[in-house]
Amino acid sequence: MVDFQSRDTRRGPEDDDEDEAGEASVTAEGEAAAETTPAALGFAVVTVGSERTIDEDAAGDATVEALAEGVGEVVVRDVIGDRYDGIQSTVGSLVDRGDVDVLLTIGGTGPQPSDVTVEAVEPLLDKHLPGVGELIRRRCAEERGSAVVRTRTTGGIIEGVPIVCLPGDPVLARTGTEAVVVPEAEPLAELAAVEEE
Repeated sequence: MVDFQSRDTRRGPEDDDEDEAGEASVTAEGEAAAETTPAALGFAVVTVGSERTIDEDAAGDATVEALAEGVGEVVVRDVIGDRYDGIQSTVGSLVDRGDVDVLLTIGGTGPQPSDVTVEAVEPLLDKHLPGVGELIRRRCAEERGSAVVRTRTTGGIIEGVPIVCLPGDPVLARTGTEAVVVPEAEPLAELAAVEEE
């Protein structure tokens, strides 16, 4: 389970510093700090599109900049092709990582035949969060008007990890990140976290 009180206790195993006697060195002061320090979420940001590289990924850049407002850190950034199997494989690998608390995909949410992000992600969802797409479209309507009907932006939970499929337009990706992801990432990750046996 994600511990949102301490940055050192995340979904993966933790390493303890040991002193010469072989015992973990923990001070009362350190314990108190761990209890009050808010955790920074680990984000994976994956842009979907065969025509892009990270150097040309304006939507990914806009999303990362919006996340830099203090909600967490980007632990994975990638650009992958718009193949159904490749998207599923990448998403599956990322939700299995211990340092990824929230996964964002960018692009592939439109109506074109090559836009298959939603089709690839939806079968993997344990829970759908329809309000994510609804709110992002509502907020993005201020930027693009009725053109927001062309995005099938969605959200959900996969194995305890929230995922949001953002539009590939840099303005809409940033708006969606600022309006929905930044304020809701931490509560969603905390509520969705899988209890460890």
